[in-house]
Amino acid sequence: MSSRKSFFGGMVLLLAAAALLLGRLGYLEGVGFWTILFSAFLISFLVKGIVRLRIGTILFSLAFLVIVNDKWLHLEAITPWPVLGAALLGTIGLKMLFPKLGRYRGSHLVRIGEWNGNSMIQDYTGDGECVSYDNVFGQSVKYVSGVIRQVDVDNVFGSVQIYFTEAFLYGGTASVNVDNVFGSVVIYVPQAWRVELNTENVFGFSKQSGKRSMDGENVIHVGGDVIFGNLEVISV
Repeated sequence: MSSRKSFFGGMVLLLAAAALLLGRLGYLEGVGFWTILFSAFLISFLVKGIVRLRIGTILFSLAFLVIVNDKWLHLEAITPWPVLGAALLGTIGLKMLFPKLGRYRGSHLVRIGEWNGNSMIQDYTGDGECVSYDNVFGQSVKYVSGVIRQVDVDNVFGSVQIYFTEAFLYGGTASVNVDNVFGSVVIYVPQAWRVELNTENVFGFSKQSGKRSMDGENVIHVGGDVIFGNLEVISV
């Protein structure tokens, strides 16, 4: 288990323990055990989103916290769809206003933006080793070539396919950070690369497929958050 997963797993357990004690003392009257446990889980995601400045993670964690505790908070009138809709619109709006938030900030970073139909696609290229892709309400196919060190992918209500088949890893390793909200992200990597997949999923899933190397010299680390979506890494 990675240190990051251990940290947030420990946080969930500590929050759950504190909530159980507060419940027994009468401070959380009417709140059930599973509600407490799920709320602790969501709070850990919220904290992680704040630390990493992940807009989607922050807003959707808050939305689900409201939904889970709507009776206790007396907010039944805005659950579930109004608060989820607000989280979605807020995520899209903030990503448009602050597209670099939570991203790698390297020297000489250059922004290249374009609109493709109804989708917003923004590419950021820096020193030739770090690149970022944004996709909101659209379909996008990207081919990564040359030497790469870090790739950031932000996908909201869209579909993204990224091909690394013509790329080379900086020093034999690179990281891909995915923030996927209500969307699909598919990453294609060379069969000889070893993939380390380590994401946090909220009503979503991540998986690897294809014939993959277990002891390759080149390693690509794929992490991030998947919220109501899917992430697949395919070795080709």
